[in-house]
Amino acid sequence: MVLVFLSVVVYSQKNDSVTVRLNHYTVTVGAGWTHYINNLQVGGENLQKDFAGVSVKFFWEPEHRLSLGLESGYYKLFRAKGQLTDNTLGQVDRSIIPILFLIRMRIIENMHLGIGTGIALITNKIAGGGQKVVTETLSLSNFELSGAYIYPLNKHLLLGGEVKLFHFGNTEDTMYSIQATCAVRL
Repeated sequence: MVLVFLSVVVYSQKNDSVTVRLNHYTVTVGAGWTHYINNLQVGGENLQKDFAGVSVKFFWEPEHRLSLGLESGYYKLFRAKGQLTDNTLGQVDRSIIPILFLIRMRIIENMHLGIGTGIALITNKIAGGGQKVVTETLSLSNFELSGAYIYPLNKHLLLGGEVKLFHFGNTEDTMYSIQATCAVRL
């Protein structure tokens, strides 16, 4: 009887000493392919629409399913080249730096769906005839939808992949991205 009582006391103390930490912070870096969905009426046939893009995310994970975070990155939307005159070439580049507030939720083991909204800095570079013009526009109505598979290698390192769809309201530009991601849980 005494042995049973002692084993129950020892076992219950072991479980009490284990703490479950619900708050995590995660930093995620992603890189991969982006594709611009062409909405240009004129000159769309001369577009280069596929580029590499990078993203950086910071998540606060207060519960086991919910994550709140911020995302930024750099994405080139398109490059257009054309003949301005007989001996003058022109080139237009559009790139985006988004700053988004994200809400992400784990729906099943290692699978996450997310939505984000925020601002984006849109940069247009126009070059031709020895001249270069750079304009920057702040887009306020942007959103992102994402789906991710994130596999934990150990307690702190996670690897995965993510598919994202972006829409930038100011210019009505849309793109999608497929990225490989690496995350560190702090």
